[in-house]
Amino acid sequence: MTKAPGTSQGAMSASEVRERLLAQAAESEEFRARLLADPRATLREDYGIALPENLKVCVHEEDAKTTHLVLPPSKELADTELKADSGSGSHN
Repeated sequence: MTKAPGTSQGAMSASEVRERLLAQAAESEEFRARLLADPRATLREDYGIALPENLKVCVHEEDAKTTHLVLPPSKELADTELKADSGSGSHN
C-alpha cells in the first residue's frame, strides 16, 4: 500500500486530505489515473479512508476548455440531510 506523502498516524481534516490529494495528483500521473478510475479504492488504499457506501464520490478533471465550480449544499438540502441522518422526523 502506498502511503500519502507526509501523512502521519494522526487524523487529517477534510481540507488537509483535499490539499494532499490535489498535490499528489499533480505530481503523479499514476495516482491521478487511479483517482479518476476508482476514487473510493484509491482513498482507502492510499489514505486509509473508508467512505460510507451511501456517499457518492465524483472526481472531475479540468482541461483548457472546461472548468468546474463546486457549490456547497443549499441550506434547505443540508437541513433535510441532517434530519434524515439523525433518523428524526417532525417533532410534535
